[in-house]
Amino acid sequence: MAKVELRNLTKTYPNGLIAVKNVNITIEDKEFMVLVGPSGCGKTTTLRMVAGLEEISSGEIYIDGKLVNDVHPKDRDIAMVFQNYALYPHMTVYKNMAFGLMLRKVSKQEIDKRVREAAEILGLTEYLNAKPRVLSGGQRQRVAVGRAIVRNPKVFLFDEPLSNLDAKMRVQMRAEISKLHHQLKATIIYVTHDQIEAMTMGDRIVVMNNGTVQQIGTPLQLYRKPANKFVAGFIGSPPMNMVEGIIIKKEDEIYFTDTKNIEIIVPKILQGQLNNFINQKIVLGIRPEDFIVNQNQIPQKGISISAIVDVVEPMGSEMNLYLNAETTTLTVKLKLINEPPIGKPFIVNLDIEKVHFFDPETEQSIV
Repeated sequence: MAKVELRNLTKTYPNGLIAVKNVNITIEDKEFMVLVGPSGCGKTTTLRMVAGLEEISSGEIYIDGKLVNDVHPKDRDIAMVFQNYALYPHMTVYKNMAFGLMLRKVSKQEIDKRVREAAEILGLTEYLNAKPRVLSGGQRQRVAVGRAIVRNPKVFLFDEPLSNLDAKMRVQMRAEISKLHHQLKATIIYVTHDQIEAMTMGDRIVVMNNGTVQQIGTPLQLYRKPANKFVAGFIGSPPMNMVEGIIIKKEDEIYFTDTKNIEIIVPKILQGQLNNFINQKIVLGIRPEDFIVNQNQIPQKGISISAIVDVVEPMGSEMNLYLNAETTTLTVKLKLINEPPIGKPFIVNLDIEKVHFFDPETEQSIV
């Protein structure tokens, strides 16, 4: 397998649209790297430039230490798995998986060996003589993956391979692709718009927006220490709550307030860093799962928020509550409550050690 390096990668279309802007990413040998972001963020364009399917406007791509900007796609030693499977309907599963090797004049014995080994890994042995039309969506996707595996490439590229599957099949295929990565010890670059896919599959994640890299890190790094408001709001489900307000100082303590209903004490460890923001606008971020039920429904200074429960979403063992706190709406994730007080006042406490603060102008994390 191989290390992949993207250096100052940029893609500008003839109409002036800049799809990818000065992207720098290093994917280590055997690493599972996920590119994630909303539609139009540049992640698929980046992947296609690595594959050689999209022309590079500027910058460099290295695979296994070799500059490949001008190398033809078939000579880059990569294999790509597409969103729409791209199987030949008139060919059997066996021939679909073998076709690329046949074009490369690989011997019949070697082709048979590789196809059957891949089929065994993917649970497709009994379908080798079947045509794609009789297979389920998940089975077709496995055939597409098998076609990539038999080539034994340096790098696997996955372009939203699970987006056409139903929810149950997506969960199953996530596990299968992760298992496959461990078996093959492969270098994988995987594109998705689904942050749950990214969080559950990637060794590291690249979060992109508007053609730029917002942050690179492990799933936990992105979750616990988002670099900016975009990453904070994109990673996590439901997304992080954002509350606009100011920093004030009273009684030798520093508080965040929305000036009406919310007044939260700033944790001791952050007070020194936020001292420069006294009387300035700021954005507080708190994840829905970082709220705690106030058991006595009595406000506690500096950590409680009182609001009206607008909507309740039961989620099995948990529930999402949408609270109207006058100046803002908050999403709160709690363990199941027997009788949610819909339309009534409800007090929740914050785990203040887990709050985040963002500059309202730059949107960058302050601490």
